[in-house]
Amino acid sequence: MTGRAYCRCTVVRNYDYDEAAAKLKCKRRFLEDNIRRLPHQKLGQEPSFCECELALIQRMFTVIPPGLFDEPEQTPRTPELTALRPSGARRQRVAS
Repeated sequence: MTGRAYCRCTVVRNYDYDEAAAKLKCKRRFLEDNIRRLPHQKLGQEPSFCECELALIQRMFTVIPPGLFDEPEQTPRTPELTALRPSGARRQRVAS
């Protein structure tokens, strides 16, 4: 198995820092500072990025607000007041 099992690119495009930063809409410096944590290819001196790696980087920094995918809280349905019936009279103990 190769180290690039995640790659599904049909045509390999290798982007340099500037091209990758433009596609991700981030600063080149961000990619340079975080290169050890980011998926990339090392071809010679400069790292390069394919489309799949850019998608992985984008997913790494996606922020999902808390509660966005939570199920709506189900509140128990309250019965109508007219549907309520008394439970019945309680018997009182007879003291002996």
